Amino acid sequence: MKKVRTFIMSLILISGTVCAEDYGTGIGLRLGGLSSGLSIKGFVNSTSALEGIASFGRHSFIATGLYEKHFEIPGATGLNMYIGAGGHLGFFGYRGSYFYKKKNEYFYVYDEGRTAVVPGIDVIIGLEYKIKDVPLAVGVDIKPFIDFFDGSGFYFDGALNIRYVF
Repeated sequence: MKKVRTFIMSLILISGTVCAEDYGTGIGLRLGGLSSGLSIKGFVNSTSALEGIASFGRHSFIATGLYEKHFEIPGATGLNMYIGAGGHLGFFGYRGSYFYKKKNEYFYVYDEGRTAVVPGIDVIIGLEYKIKDVPLAVGVDIKPFIDFFDGSGFYFDGALNIRYVF
């Protein structure tokens, strides 16, 4: 683990002044992981980008915002590494029915539903390749996050990203 950390920090220090932007804005999909959904990434300067992810699940919606720093990998045209951090706000609805027994009688209860709002923090590290002469960028990332709901919970997330870029 220490070697991986040293390698990543070396890449950041070596390539920190190199222009990493290969496009202005990308819109696409984040596939796999816990926060799959729609993604939009826009560069605010040559090495910094803002990314928004809208994740949809069963009775849930999570909006994530990330600030990312991109670094060109020397000798690999179009391939960038990025690291970043941000936060999310999740909306989780639940409803259902259940039986319970009280004094030898069974009762059926239908819960109309409730919504829980869950804030959290996210970090991200990934690789992204802008395909030459094609308006597509493909990437992979690891995005662990912490939810703050009824205590806190740690989740490890990763995904494949495919974006149309312009």
